[in-house]
Amino acid sequence: MRRIVACVAVAIAATAIASPAQAQERGCFDEYLRDGRTVEVFCDEGRPGRFRAVAHCTNGLGVWDSYGTIGRVRGEASVAECASLLGYPRVNGYHVDWI
Repeated sequence: MRRIVACVAVAIAATAIASPAQAQERGCFDEYLRDGRTVEVFCDEGRPGRFRAVAHCTNGLGVWDSYGTIGRVRGEASVAECASLLGYPRVNGYHVDWI
């Protein structure tokens, strides 16, 4: 029984360590939608041109990245959505890929 409890504690700690912290990209602003399953990112400054939001997703069973739509600086937003067949997916941070 103690081994089971220890294994569960290690699994929870590993998930917490592997999950990235929510950080805001410099010059960009975010808005979380749909109960935290989607992130919409607007960039007013930064590199000229286009960018893509990459959501860091989790559902309690695993972590993965979800690539969003192409956005433009001082123009269109980039929207990334977490989807999963199991568990309740949510955005656990994001980063911006400059294109």
